[in-house]
Amino acid sequence: MSRQPPDELEDDIRTGLRLRQPNLHLLREDSGLVVRGMFAVLSPEGRTLDRYKISIELPADYPRSLPVVRELGGRISHEPDCHVEPDGRACILLPDDRWRCFPPGAPFQQYLDGPLHDYFLGQSLVELGESWPFGEWRHGADGIHDFYVELLQTDVAAEIDRFLFLLGKRSVKGHWDCPCDSGEKIKRCCAGRLSDLRRKIPPHAAREARKLLGFSLSPYKGPRMRKLTYR
Repeated sequence: MSRQPPDELEDDIRTGLRLRQPNLHLLREDSGLVVRGMFAVLSPEGRTLDRYKISIELPADYPRSLPVVRELGGRISHEPDCHVEPDGRACILLPDDRWRCFPPGAPFQQYLDGPLHDYFLGQSLVELGESWPFGEWRHGADGIHDFYVELLQTDVAAEIDRFLFLLGKRSVKGHWDCPCDSGEKIKRCCAGRLSDLRRKIPPHAAREARKLLGFSLSPYKGPRMRKLTYR
């Protein structure tokens, strides 16, 4: 996707902050655009339930890549069970799953109201001794595995690898063998399914998923598809 001009990008972020999180402020620093301040967890009626001191770093290729969020007040431990990486990066959502709630190009307000708000609402509820209120994936490669098992409706490693391999390609040819191992060509089998998946999963996310799951070589070798198991 093409990037928004810098002025339009900043306007979109400032608009979202002004409308939904006025105690967060957009700053331009040497490292790029950063949002800092107090994030409000709100009730459906708009009443403030809790606040978190946070930073949101906007990568140079945003919105292709997701924002990097850190909780700065020391309330959330840096551990997988708390959905935080050891370096303090909050695991707001799986990049592979962003098409459900914050697809590339969506207004920044959608990120604030959706995945980011759900994340901190969940943290507040867990702090009170309640269960995490939303569906959650396991940490790291395990979560990626679970996501694609659910999305592709298969737990066969070789099949998952073939789908990810094709999702990571710039283009897919209909005469290639179908990744579902039906023995048919793609055009006679999963062409529609693949087209739908390619609209949802960015190629770079599929390639990163293959790497995390330990797939390296091409799953297609000659006329027969190579059978794989997870490392």
